This record gives sequence, structure tokens and C-alpha cells, in this order.
Amino acid sequence: MNKHIKTIRRAANVGFYGSLLLVGLAVVAHFTRPMWKFDIVANEYTHKLFLAVALVLAVGDVAVVLFTLRRSLPQVRQLDAIDDRLSHYSGIVRGVYLGTLVVVLVVAAVIVLLNENTLIMLLLLMVLLLMLNYPNMYKIKADLGLLDDEMTQLFGDAYKR
Repeated sequence: MNKHIKTIRRAANVGFYGSLLLVGLAVVAHFTRPMWKFDIVANEYTHKLFLAVALVLAVGDVAVVLFTLRRSLPQVRQLDAIDDRLSHYSGIVRGVYLGTLVVVLVVAAVIVLLNENTLIMLLLLMVLLLMLNYPNMYKIKADLGLLDDEMTQLFGDAYKR
């Protein structure tokens, strides 16, 4: 199998399953909070500042992912060589999934440290966004505009027409 396909799968798996694990841990930590306590925040201003930063990070990540996919996939589809398409696509997938993993890590830390349940819905939205854009072989075919012969060349017998 092509090295770009392996890179795409690895980045998508690490980003998606890592984000899913972090969301699960943050939710469990939030709802078991009466068992333990952090007193990190010194005052109400710091609490609101952390909350605003996490909110801006989460909403900004969703917007950047949506705009990146909307603008860059048609440009990648216009490239001539399959290898060029796959290398650009693997860079896009790596950036989207690993960038979102970092944002999920920061927002999950804010949820645990501040005991804020309002950010949980944004974490779930980010994981849902990653799930809907998960690059399986048929999504790769649609995103890159590949033909059946090219898909058979890339995936072999796993690709069924």
C-alpha cells in the first residue's frame, strides 16, 4: 500500500481515537469531581479568562477545519499526478486531525481544572466533526476525484466497485 495512504490512516486514527479518549477522560473526570478537587483558579477573572480562551480555541478549531477542507480539497483535486494529490491530502489530514487533537487536549484540561461542563458540548462537536471527515477509502476517492482504476491501484482487492 502507498506510504501516503498509511500516513493518512495513521494521522486520522491518532487524531480521532486520541480525541475520543481525551473527551471520555474529561467527562469522567468532570462527573467524578466530588471525589477530588483542584483549586487552580485564583479568582473569578482568571476563571472567565480560561473559559473564554478555551471557547475561542474550540470554535476557532471547528471553523478552521471546515474552511480548510472546503478550500483546499478542490485545489488538491485539480492536481495532475496521483502522488501529488495524495501527498497534499495527507498533509491536510495530518494538520486537521493532529491540530484538533491538541485543541481537544487543551479544552479537556480546562474542563477538568475549572469544573466547566459547558465546554463538553464543544468537545463532542469537535469529535463529531472528525468522525464525519474520517478518510476511509471511499471518502478519499470522492475527495481526490480518483477513478476506479486508480483506486484499484492504490487499495488492491480491498476496493470493490
